[in-house]
Amino acid sequence: MKKSKCLLVVFLFLAGSSCTKFLDTKPEDFLSPEYYYNNENQVNTALAGIYNKLSDTREGAPLYSSAYFTFMGTEGDDGFYRKGPERNVPGQFLYNASAPHIANLWRVLYEGVNLANVMLEKLDGADMDNAKREIVRGETLFLRAYYYFLLVSNFGDVPLTLQSTVTPDFNGIERTTTKTVYAQITKDMEQAYDLVPTATVVGYGGRVNKSAVAGVLARVYLYWAGEPIKDISKYQNARDWAYEVIRYGEHALNTSFEQVFINYAADKYDVKESIWEVEFYGNRTDRPRQAGMVGNYIGIVSSNDSIGRSNGNVWASGRLFQLYQPGDLRRDWTIAPYLYSPATSTNKSFYGATDIWTRYAGKYRREYETFLPKSVGYTPINFPLLRYSDVLLMFAEAENQIHGAPTRDAISAVNRVRQRAYGSSLYGNRLQTITVVNSGSGYTSAPVVNIAGGNPAVPATATATISGGRVTTVTITNPGSFYKTTPEVQISFTGGGGTGATATAIITSPGDADLTSDDISDQLSFLLAIQDERSRELAFECLRKYDLVRWGIYVSSMKAMANSYLSSSASSQAKNVATALGSIDSRHLLFPIPTHEMSLNRKLVQNPGW
Repeated sequence: MKKSKCLLVVFLFLAGSSCTKFLDTKPEDFLSPEYYYNNENQVNTALAGIYNKLSDTREGAPLYSSAYFTFMGTEGDDGFYRKGPERNVPGQFLYNASAPHIANLWRVLYEGVNLANVMLEKLDGADMDNAKREIVRGETLFLRAYYYFLLVSNFGDVPLTLQSTVTPDFNGIERTTTKTVYAQITKDMEQAYDLVPTATVVGYGGRVNKSAVAGVLARVYLYWAGEPIKDISKYQNARDWAYEVIRYGEHALNTSFEQVFINYAADKYDVKESIWEVEFYGNRTDRPRQAGMVGNYIGIVSSNDSIGRSNGNVWASGRLFQLYQPGDLRRDWTIAPYLYSPATSTNKSFYGATDIWTRYAGKYRREYETFLPKSVGYTPINFPLLRYSDVLLMFAEAENQIHGAPTRDAISAVNRVRQRAYGSSLYGNRLQTITVVNSGSGYTSAPVVNIAGGNPAVPATATATISGGRVTTVTITNPGSFYKTTPEVQISFTGGGGTGATATAIITSPGDADLTSDDISDQLSFLLAIQDERSRELAFECLRKYDLVRWGIYVSSMKAMANSYLSSSASSQAKNVATALGSIDSRHLLFPIPTHEMSLNRKLVQNPGW
């Protein structure tokens, strides 16, 4: 979370003249209800406790501080936890119902539900302005619904209770059907929509706003429309709620894809694109301690203190790398194009063109942190929960399902995401590919790549890779900007001790970003295009697994990714993990109910296969 913004409009409205942002309030989890909901300050502190479950680093850090994007397999076939394989890592499919990460996830979500239930029961008794009270009510309803949404997405049928308990265990309550839980989720969220302020009024992404509610409602209805319930009537609801965000006109794509993620690291808000995010702040020397592990547990491996240390626990998959098309700028931000070599240095060593199997997930980069000194293990990098590009893609998907074919509006929504991805407005035409025509001979070191012609605003740069004295590949390190279509870009090599290497280049054109005629030829083709686009755009944002589940292709997609590694030139470590990933079966569509919960609540019935 960030303290750089003071006296935000929404906080002034909610909490008076304090110069401390709302979420900087020290959260309280289980303060005695009869003594702690008496006035506005106490209510705001309790509300911070409900939000805090999203970012909590205690007891396994189950959600967005580390575990959810590291160990739980939420990245689907976009990547995987690179260590092990380990039996307690749910994302590697060797776990059982006693896995601590699964127990922690269940626990933290029900703690959030219980805190929300207490708030809703006590809120009317607080001495505070009624307008502020109703905003708190809206936020609380939404957060309770969101925690139930995560529960039903991961566990299926779950106990549904709207009353608080002394402890958040909810013992003695039977599981409620997924359909009924969805009905309660959408009821709460739709009520919340009428109560919370707009994103513009809130002014930052760390607090629930109307656009966040509408966008997440679109997501909930898409899940409801897909597997396992398949109530296709809900596509209309999904389309309408996504369109609510679009038509209101508050939001737009940042012109730079990478800047979205630099902002998360640099304590900057862009509520036009980043509609809702989990906030982290500081380096764990401050109070309250609100730093997380985004950029450490998922990031580019480094042991350099100026860059920021990172374990880099997640590799991007070769499948994801191959999914990006030439000219798509998202690839080399989502997937690290380099590693620090040695890890103690700031030197960036770029991968060769064929080294695609063990690159690190690159969206969250510690080098852009502005809070100093940097912590060894903790980071202030925020985590995205809803971006505007996701809203556009959800709208397009639902529109396609409703009409049985891609509509003009649906195609336009996807193309807007793709046009940003290709940097059309920022960079014009850029160097797209460099192809080695003649490898030459006698090279003892990589020659310098000279790029001339094309009359660019910013010239492109590239590096060569040699093998056996020959130039094998040329990797573009900067594609330049605003190249003209003529004259053609010419490539030449100098240095390296060899001769004869030649290459040709191709630059982008204005229409490269748009979907092809094949992509929009019919309903299925357009759906497949959207499935790929969501992977390219939203990888490592804890969405891919659940997309695959609702499309009914989770098991087959994970097996396909595993098989691609086993038949590739990937490292033995990657193949060891891939072997575990290939063990997935239908029972892994849901997590098991934790063993501890089964022992406490005899009315629970275990999920199939567990």
